[in-house]
Amino acid sequence: MRGRRLFIIESTSWLLGASLCEGSAWAQNPSSATLPSGIGIEPDFEGPVPPLGGVLGKSPALKKEQQTARAVLAKAPKGPAPLNVATYFLAVGNGDYGANWKPYVKGWPERWNPVIVSFFQATRTNPEGDVTSWCAAFLNWCFQQVNSVPATASASSGSFRSFGTETSSPAKGDIVVFQSTNPVEAAAGHGHVGFFVADYGEEVDVLGGNQIEGHERSHMVSSKRLKKNGPILKLHSYRTDSRLRSS
Repeated sequence: MRGRRLFIIESTSWLLGASLCEGSAWAQNPSSATLPSGIGIEPDFEGPVPPLGGVLGKSPALKKEQQTARAVLAKAPKGPAPLNVATYFLAVGNGDYGANWKPYVKGWPERWNPVIVSFFQATRTNPEGDVTSWCAAFLNWCFQQVNSVPATASASSGSFRSFGTETSSPAKGDIVVFQSTNPVEAAAGHGHVGFFVADYGEEVDVLGGNQIEGHERSHMVSSKRLKKNGPILKLHSYRTDSRLRSS
């Protein structure tokens, strides 16, 4: 796609993906016409792709890995709210469903993770190996699991800038949208998106995918405090929608 990709929160990164059919149709989004051209169509990208050599996963998963991935996805709840779906994947990464499932919520160094590839089925993006960012795909998949349709059907975090209604008083489970601090990249819709967990003044706790964690710099599903005005990302808005609530 491009020579570099946005890997959300900090600089160098890696991710996973594979070629697959386009996902569900776009959800209704009456404000989308006000977004800059390209937002909601292209994935985010920024920062250099790490050097090759055990860093980027460019090969298909093994048959046994694909079977495990299907089991992980099949176990995901269908509610009561999208946040509950995201919390399930967080629990998988914490080992609550066994050590064998833990790796299925993070990027892999040699082969692509089939769980993360599946998240793109809730978008219009065909990911390319380990070079497509997946924070928006993850959120769309969690939303679709509950509501039968994706939130924006886009792998771009910028597509969430007009999702639902902006709020200054977010509740747990609402959406928090960041944009790049680089004006050019911000205008193109690059940034990060996840579920709002809590406000800590200058930081916000975000439960999302493609977030950097640990000494190995893994990109994974996590709950992490992010600066509202960081060196790479800054808070754009909080978004709320009745479909984010428990039914």
